[in-house]
Amino acid sequence: MRALPFVLVAASLLSACVKGNLADHVGPKADIVRAQLSRYGLDLRQTQCVSSALADQLTPLQMRRLERQARSVTQGYYESDRLTLRDLTYVASTLQDPVVERELVRATVACDAIPKVVIAAPPAPVEPEPRPAAWLNLGAALSGQSIAIDASTLEREETLRQAWFRMTDPGKAPSDDIFLLKVDCEGKTINATERRKLAAEGDVVEKVEYPDNPLPVEEGTVMQIAYLALCT
Repeated sequence: MRALPFVLVAASLLSACVKGNLADHVGPKADIVRAQLSRYGLDLRQTQCVSSALADQLTPLQMRRLERQARSVTQGYYESDRLTLRDLTYVASTLQDPVVERELVRATVACDAIPKVVIAAPPAPVEPEPRPAAWLNLGAALSGQSIAIDASTLEREETLRQAWFRMTDPGKAPSDDIFLLKVDCEGKTINATERRKLAAEGDVVEKVEYPDNPLPVEEGTVMQIAYLALCT
């Protein structure tokens, strides 16, 4: 009979250890990350949209790992006084699970959760200042080559999308060349219309325009990753 209390204590500890995991499977998956999305600057609509999109693509375990890692961060990496979506994307990249980072980027793009830079109107007509680049990694193809999007350049028009992208070969730094890709979501084609070479400071040092030549999206390539990120 003396062993009974010990057995009860052990059972209680075991129950406490698995309680969170059981709750993840019983309750709505979207609730797992919802509070953290709000902490990282997303408004109510964006939080609901992104959390639902993640719940559709990630397992409860993947979402719980993202939530725990995001919860542990109390100070922004890029802006010390607040947490931003850029911080959350970095957090996702530290999980060593490319699916989590890729789906987070896809969800924020699809839910229009990428922050926009508002420029005050000048007193006299002037050329608007370009928005600062916001490079987000979309993932790697079977070849190991990865692709990133400058989210600040994303434009939408019905079934068409366009933005600037850059590629990174395995084991190398991101390329100095960036490409303007026009994506036809309905036709499932991608058209590279312009290439620019950037200096270290970000200035354009070379510019080449390509003739109109939309090509079908090939599976397993970085072009497929770009297509999925913008059209699904």
